[in-house]
Amino acid sequence: MSLKVQLFLYHPGMTTPLGRAELRSWIRMIWGIKALLNALDRQLRDHAGMSHDDYQILSRLHRAPARTLRMTELAREIGFSPSRLSHAMSRMEEAGWIDRRPSTVDRRGTDASLTDQGLRVVEDASAGHLELVRRAVFETLGSERAAATAEALDEVGRSARGEV
Repeated sequence: MSLKVQLFLYHPGMTTPLGRAELRSWIRMIWGIKALLNALDRQLRDHAGMSHDDYQILSRLHRAPARTLRMTELAREIGFSPSRLSHAMSRMEEAGWIDRRPSTVDRRGTDASLTDQGLRVVEDASAGHLELVRRAVFETLGSERAAATAEALDEVGRSARGEV
């Protein structure tokens, strides 16, 4: 084994080094997730003029009661930092897809709402996006393997967030 490969398998500060099979699994997971996210982003940019991040925000607002969520709740639910969400929202507000205003419940917070134009944009983007999801995930894995993968990734996410 070369020194370069050994550096990826073990670092002196690690209590338990990654074995070759673990490292291979880890790299394959990351490559698969990145390839899927890149394909989704490319499809949305080419066919809808938006990023995958934009789509996540718009589709989450689309599912919210009255198409409105508090910004902190929206950031938490889609896994964005407040500053990352604020930057994306500024772009989408300029495009006329969302509105932001002081919260009706607590004036210290800000509510984000999907506009009628934003609703049309996300609905128009959904068909192509969901077709790619169906082809890349469900037709590739099948329903049972997709469900098992989703369950496993939920556990990984909870662990990464320190919830387990």
